[in-house]
Amino acid sequence: MIECNYDKSEVVVILDEEIHSSRHDIEAVLRRLMDQISGMPCSDGHVREIELALAEALANAIVHGNREDPDKYVHVWAGCVKSEQLILAITDQGEGFDLDSVPDPTTAENIYSTHGRGIFLMNCLMDSAEHRLGGRQVIMRKRMKRASIE
Repeated sequence: MIECNYDKSEVVVILDEEIHSSRHDIEAVLRRLMDQISGMPCSDGHVREIELALAEALANAIVHGNREDPDKYVHVWAGCVKSEQLILAITDQGEGFDLDSVPDPTTAENIYSTHGRGIFLMNCLMDSAEHRLGGRQVIMRKRMKRASIE
């Protein structure tokens, strides 16, 4: 489960569910989750980035973490901090991994590799992406865009 560094009165949990570990269900599950997340006040202006980062996190958890084991689940948690920041926590029941062992997809020797792009994209699209529980959990944060003052 997510460890929260915020006062619990500041966090509103909007989504808390477990999904089956099936690669074939990712698109439908993503659509259903994004219907809920896009309605959150703290996702305003960031829906595309959040959707792509969540798709990558779900695919990693289901395919690499749980190895598509039908008896294992992925837990998805989403909440807003004072309507200013979205927090997403995706946790699998796999064995975890060492983040340092994932090759950098931007180096010359890995530029054509088909692995390691999901973590890279999550880091680029979200304000932060932190791996916990030995790699079984990713916690991503996205701050709401502020209106510019003229």
